[in-house]
Amino acid sequence: MYRLLRTLGLVLLLGAAANGYAHSGKARFHAIIDTDGAADDLRALCLMLGNREIEVLAVTTSEGALTPAEAAAKTAALLGSFHHEGVPVGAGRAVEAPAPPWRAHSEAVDWGDGTPARTGFPAANTLIARTIDEEEERIVFVALGALTNLDEVLQARPELAERIQRVVWYNTQAEPLAGPNYATDSLAARRVLASGVDVAIISANPECPIAVTPQLLDSLAAVPTRYARRIASTHRTEPLARLVGERHLQAWDDLVAVYLFAPELFRVQEVSPSVQACTLNGPDAAAQAEGVLMSILRGKPDSESRVFYGFPVAEGLYAEDVAPIVAQAIERHGPSEWRAAVLTNELHGHLGIYATIGVKMGIRAREYFNIGVDDIRVTSYAGLTPPVSCMNDGLQVGTGASVGHGLISVADEKPVRPEARFSFKGKTIRLRLKPAYAARIRDDVRQGVALYGDLTEPYWQYIRALALRYWLEFDRHAIFDLEVETDPATGSGCLSDNSAR
Repeated sequence: MYRLLRTLGLVLLLGAAANGYAHSGKARFHAIIDTDGAADDLRALCLMLGNREIEVLAVTTSEGALTPAEAAAKTAALLGSFHHEGVPVGAGRAVEAPAPPWRAHSEAVDWGDGTPARTGFPAANTLIARTIDEEEERIVFVALGALTNLDEVLQARPELAERIQRVVWYNTQAEPLAGPNYATDSLAARRVLASGVDVAIISANPECPIAVTPQLLDSLAAVPTRYARRIASTHRTEPLARLVGERHLQAWDDLVAVYLFAPELFRVQEVSPSVQACTLNGPDAAAQAEGVLMSILRGKPDSESRVFYGFPVAEGLYAEDVAPIVAQAIERHGPSEWRAAVLTNELHGHLGIYATIGVKMGIRAREYFNIGVDDIRVTSYAGLTPPVSCMNDGLQVGTGASVGHGLISVADEKPVRPEARFSFKGKTIRLRLKPAYAARIRDDVRQGVALYGDLTEPYWQYIRALALRYWLEFDRHAIFDLEVETDPATGSGCLSDNSAR
């Protein structure tokens, strides 16, 4: 009972702490994550990608469970499966360390089908340096493998150390240094630890391991997010299912996320003025850590709201014709799109077709960059004349880029069209409604005019029914062409798979 009360108390404390940031909705951690492609790295990445308190600026790969190139391909597939194609991936230098015994099963783990797979990854050290240069906040460098890439950056650009708030590195043992992440590139590890950058070395406690069990996977699967479902489904599939059954898998790199959100669960030992060894502080802390994992995956209650505490979804609160689609729309498109579409249509004054298209476009752009509201600059090409201009209302609510914040503008460009440009931290994409969907909307609206006349009450009822149908049926991952604008620094630019559908 004591342990249960401790766990519940911690979860409540995490919720209270989260609410302290609810006024801004901004991320607490601005992170670069370095992974070697192990199964526990997949879990750690899902934990951090799915929580709005962490802004993942880039993911780089180092040698370990996989080669850097293999890990980069799997990372890109994972990001693609979540539609976070805008999170850059860099591949590190191979150090030719001996392959660990778990490489074969690491290669067999399915990280996602984010096709088409990205290729031609930039060098990890180049991506890390550029990301630090371009980020306004000091970054947290989360290391889930060897420290090769960070060492190369600090050797080439020692002044960047001041831009790193801290390094959070999972390693089996800190005193003395031991474990695969250290052994893969021990020279790099020793140099980073001697650099003066603040480093927290996170380790599991062998006296109270946290096993990845079928029961834990059941709890994860019950968390209603795609990140939790990905962890559960991957670990219920071979080769990980067998390892779960053997109780071989434990929370290792996952503990880095636990540390970020609940450092009080760790016993801290000062190794040097800039290095701390942080180990789970006994059985009670290990038991509570499972609750923290669930809390991280759930995130803050309705993190996008500033007034509501949990957005209303009870069908009885909605109009008679809206109520039947509430559960289906949330299941298909997620709570963020539902929330934005409801608020947009209230703001818009009627259930609008292009207003809803704007919502879906804005949510898709945020999803691409994996960011929250009020973080993106938007240029709309929808003009200022209805009906296409109605899209502007949905863009504002879907992204948080409102006129009041000065983050949205309407281009004085003809012809007007359902298209917008989205820029975030030096990266820009364009989204445009595919011609087939635009033609369907035009044909359906013309049929309404022919049947009921223009702007009559029966016409508006017809438009309302159409808007509800599109709201439910149109998948934001299928209805837009997505173009990545060329980066002047790299000369790269491409079309996503959406444009080929």
